Amino acid sequence: MHKSNQVNQVLEEYNQGKRHFTNLDLDNESFDELHLEGIIFENCFIGSSFRKTNLRNARFISSNIKTCDFSNADLTNAHFENLSVEAAIFKGALIDGIVFNNNWCYGQLLVQADFEAFKNNSLNSLE
Repeated sequence: MHKSNQVNQVLEEYNQGKRHFTNLDLDNESFDELHLEGIIFENCFIGSSFRKTNLRNARFISSNIKTCDFSNADLTNAHFENLSVEAAIFKGALIDGIVFNNNWCYGQLLVQADFEAFKNNSLNSLE
């Protein structure tokens, strides 16, 4: 994964105070080890890496986060809602206060109660 001009644009706008990003296509990008606290991705297609990224209070809404890697990310109080989450990885992520609601994985609805199993298995499929 790499940092493209689009990632650099997001970072530039974030550093200027913008927090709400919509309708982005961020496939095969790297946001690894960045500070993106409070960022909002809405109606986006994201297949990127967020390893060791600070995503405290972040919101992922009505988007596709298939194949995203959140390994060892700080997801404290993050909000995940109305997403497609197949093959997303959450191994080692900090998840205190996480909200995980109305998400879809291989045709099955996942809610808050399903998240712990999802996180522990980094589900590539639901059984």
